[in-house]
Amino acid sequence: MYLLYTDDLILAGPDQSEIDTIIQELKDADLNITKKEGDLHDFLGVNIERQDDGSVLLTQPHLTDSILQDLRMDASTKTKSTPASSSQILFRHTDSDSFDRSFDYRSVIGKLNYLERVSRPDISYLTHQCTRFSADPKVEHGKAVRWLGRHLAGTRDKGLLLRPEDTKDLEIFVDANLPGNWDQTDVANDRGTPRSRHGYVINYAGCPIIWNRNCRQRLHCPQRSPNTMAFLMRYAK
Repeated sequence: MYLLYTDDLILAGPDQSEIDTIIQELKDADLNITKKEGDLHDFLGVNIERQDDGSVLLTQPHLTDSILQDLRMDASTKTKSTPASSSQILFRHTDSDSFDRSFDYRSVIGKLNYLERVSRPDISYLTHQCTRFSADPKVEHGKAVRWLGRHLAGTRDKGLLLRPEDTKDLEIFVDANLPGNWDQTDVANDRGTPRSRHGYVINYAGCPIIWNRNCRQRLHCPQRSPNTMAFLMRYAK
């Protein structure tokens, strides 16, 4: 297996001699290779920890700490058990006060997106919602990011647990709403409020390898279920 990200790469396989041959070929091509052998423990800031039962835990504690520092949170911060409030949906909130700039909103959102994409799919929905309003965040959006920060403070050591199962192949799980975030009072200012939202997770061998969430670009067709449309949109890409 060969995995490359910019100038960082992983070579893995059952035959050490083949790995050595590839490394030598890279050196013969005048590429400056710094080799580190052994089990993989971290890559691009992601901690990789093998569990006793054979599963693998991916965590990003350093990135989480950086987000908490940006939000001016520490060990004494009151934590939240969920990534977001279940009783409030984020809109543009055009009549609300602007975000007070008590932290760098866009910088924190960028870090949250990387965290969500790599090891915390559980924060995907709220991260997506907060990202949508980065151009003009309001008080409500700032509060939502802080709520998420308090959740991360209480789940700093949590991450993505991969437990491969030989009996499973490629699986796709899709969900959608129609349109769950509809806001009649703000439809004139927010063209996205009537749009359906969908998300999906693609598993291989029982392990999630790709997940995403989107606000649909077209209005929902009532003759087809939202889940079916989300599935078709995924394969249209």
